[in-house]
Order: sequence, then C-alpha cells, then structure tokens
Amino acid sequence: MLTTKSRFSISSIIFRNSSTIIARCSSPVLPVPDAIATARKFRFVENLVLFISIVAECLLIAINFQVDREVAWSLVIGIILLYGNVVLRMAILGKSGYLAKTVCLVLLAIVMLLGIDYLTGYRRWSLDYVFPGGIIAIDLALFILILINRRNWQSYMMSELLTILLSIVPVVLLQMRIIHFPYLAWGSLGVSVFLFLGTLILGDQRARTELKRRFHI
Repeated sequence: MLTTKSRFSISSIIFRNSSTIIARCSSPVLPVPDAIATARKFRFVENLVLFISIVAECLLIAINFQVDREVAWSLVIGIILLYGNVVLRMAILGKSGYLAKTVCLVLLAIVMLLGIDYLTGYRRWSLDYVFPGGIIAIDLALFILILINRRNWQSYMMSELLTILLSIVPVVLLQMRIIHFPYLAWGSLGVSVFLFLGTLILGDQRARTELKRRFHI
C-alpha cells in the first residue's frame, strides 16, 4: 500500500507535468510566413520586368527604324531582354531542378547567340565557339552535380547521352565545312564521351542497371 508521503510525491509529479503541458500549449505561436503573399510579390516582379522589357524593346525598334535601318541592333537587344526574362522566371524563381535549369538555359543561350550572330553579319562564331563551348559547359555542370549528388549519380546518365548526341552535331558541321575551328568541335565530343564512359565504368553494376531500366533491355 502507498504511504501518505508516496501519494504526495506522485501528486506533485503529476501537477508539475500538467503545468508544463499547459504552459507549452498556452505559449504564443510564432508567425508563419505568408507563402501566398510572397509568391504574389515574385509574380508581380516577373510581370513588371516583362512589361518594362516590352516597352523598352518597342521604343528601341522605333528608334532603330528612324535612325539606322541597315543594322538591326534593336533586335539584338530584344534577344538579350528575352533571355534575361527567361533567366528571371526559370533560374531564379523557377521550381525546376538544377540540371533542367542548366541545360535549358545553356541551350537557350546557344540559340540566342546564333540569332545575334545572324543579325550581325553571320560570321559563324556562334557555330565555331559558342555551340561546342555550350556543350562542354553542360558536361562540366553534369560533373559538378554528380560530385554533389553522389548518392543519385546514375540519374544523370541520360543527360550524358544527350550531350553525346549534341556534340556529334559540331563534328558533322565541321566535316561539311560549315564551321572551321576543329578543336572545340572534337573537344566537346571527347569530353561528352569520356564523361559517359567514366560514369559507366566507375559506376559498374549500378550504371548498367540504370541503362537497362531506361532502355527496357
């Protein structure tokens, strides 16, 4: 049987625990950031930048048409403004992964510089240097992401295959004498192939399993 002292000790413990629970429940709740309001602010900034870009481009086209019709410098600025808006929406405020952002922005930059090259006389510097250089930049980004995300490195193998396919294009253009700088063309193909081979060999069974899963072999 419990003595009077034991009953008093149990009652004291229950009272202290009850007081602690009541104090925690009655403590003020910290304010939670309003995610919806933040998203609306970012959306407003996106739309504001887009509106300013459209107005600025229209003014530049009008000035270009009145002052110098031979050089379409306003279109060059328009391409740059377009790319800036895409970077704002995708890279800074977008919800895609790092790999998707990197690949999309690099490919879009290549297309943008091809357009600028065409508008400024088409000296093919975009094909000689920008196109293969952009592929090497994607390979470098893949290598960095593999080092960062070592537990899930096999998920980048399909992107490595994509860079191999893209790097074949400069080599084909080189053989067709459309571009005239062989070092970057062959270099982009070499970097892409060796990156894939390194992943395949060092990855061993996991790499082969990933390829079989992707291609349903």
